[in-house]
Amino acid sequence: MSLPDRKEAEVRRMLDGPHPPVPPDLALRAAASGRRLLAHRRLARRLLWLLAVAALAALLAWAAVDQPWLPPPAHTTPPLEGW
Repeated sequence: MSLPDRKEAEVRRMLDGPHPPVPPDLALRAAASGRRLLAHRRLARRLLWLLAVAALAALLAWAAVDQPWLPPPAHTTPPLEGW
């Protein structure tokens, strides 16, 4: 028996045998697990949006205070002419 035939025979043997009992509350547990997963994803998405808004607010506050678009002040005084 070759390798694919042996695997196929094993799968057929497993499918033909007795099936394990399914818990009666399996669907309820799966639905509850799905609700928890969705709630966690929703919370994570809200936290990421909150973080993005806070970062944008910090950037705007820094830009308003520091005004990075202006040239830096000169560290030396210009030469006096016309004396």
